[in-house]
Amino acid sequence: MTFNLNPIIIKEFRSRMRGWRAFAILTAYLLFLAFFSYGVYQMVLFFPIYGTPLSPVVGQSLYSAIMNLSLVFVAFLMPALTATAISSEQERLTLEMLQATPLSPHTILIGKLVSSAGYIFLLIFAAVPLISLVFIFGGVTLADIALGGLIILATALTYGIIGLFFSAWRKRTIQALVFSYLTIIVMIAGSYALYIFWGVVTREGPPRHLLLLNPFSALASVVATNSLNYSNPVLMLSSFSAGWGPWMISSEVYPDLYPLWYYTLAFYLGLGLGLYFLATRLIKPIRPWRLSRLGLITMIGLLLLYLVGSAAVFMPDVQAEIEARSLTPTPAPFGPMLMERAVPIPTEALNVEPTTEPAGTGESEAGED
Repeated sequence: MTFNLNPIIIKEFRSRMRGWRAFAILTAYLLFLAFFSYGVYQMVLFFPIYGTPLSPVVGQSLYSAIMNLSLVFVAFLMPALTATAISSEQERLTLEMLQATPLSPHTILIGKLVSSAGYIFLLIFAAVPLISLVFIFGGVTLADIALGGLIILATALTYGIIGLFFSAWRKRTIQALVFSYLTIIVMIAGSYALYIFWGVVTREGPPRHLLLLNPFSALASVVATNSLNYSNPVLMLSSFSAGWGPWMISSEVYPDLYPLWYYTLAFYLGLGLGLYFLATRLIKPIRPWRLSRLGLITMIGLLLLYLVGSAAVFMPDVQAEIEARSLTPTPAPFGPMLMERAVPIPTEALNVEPTTEPAGTGESEAGED
């Protein structure tokens, strides 16, 4: 039994790793990450938190800094690599030659995705020794590291598939890049804007499900604990970024709710599979939207399985959160209100009879004395 590796993966990896540029980018990325982590370490030492052990705060701060920086790198570089995968073939007039080969659309897309994501994964894995330094300080477990890596991996694959979809749809590199980055900006900045707008308009704690599109909120939910620790600014910022507000602290069901990364990974799974299926249809040379009966039944079955499974897993959690929010009084969003309430004056105070003593009497008596 012979195992044939995807030829597109071999070709793209060989062309990408030739020369000095790939290794120079890897070296620059690791140096920047090291100096950035050292700056975070010095900042935590410069602003000590009294009453809290310093070592766990350093570990949690380094974890958040390294993971978020890696996620920024993945979120904004991955679409730039995949959005040019199909459109560049179209512009070089080589897409038809690629479609004429025995390679199936699935093989072409997987080859483009893996070859584009392979270098990103190399950069992330190269930073593992630096991330392992957080175990020296504590405050972060091995499960936190694994969950953070899983979220970064899922984000890279999902954003890579978004770039592939727009590259196969628009057939022009500039258009594919614009649509890809607009989608990612809406998913990240748009979710934060909607979350803040909801809280300002309703004057209540916004539901955390508004942030399920945001990978940074999902990553923050890993390090956030089940109770807000106001003495640790890292945990406090992570808790608010993950949608854990003070309106849920007094609820009894608060520790039993799923963190936000459950919802984000489930949504990214459905979004990635859906866009991948559409991309395979778009690069099919003939009859792209014709499906066999078996293929249509399989697609509908998978969709129903995804919807029913998601509803069965997450609906009890959503209902519990809604009930907890309705029973929990919402505090002021920015501390106590500065406006004073008008206190009614008793009517007895208004019916006091004025004194009949003539003006100046008190002064004359004081003079006689």
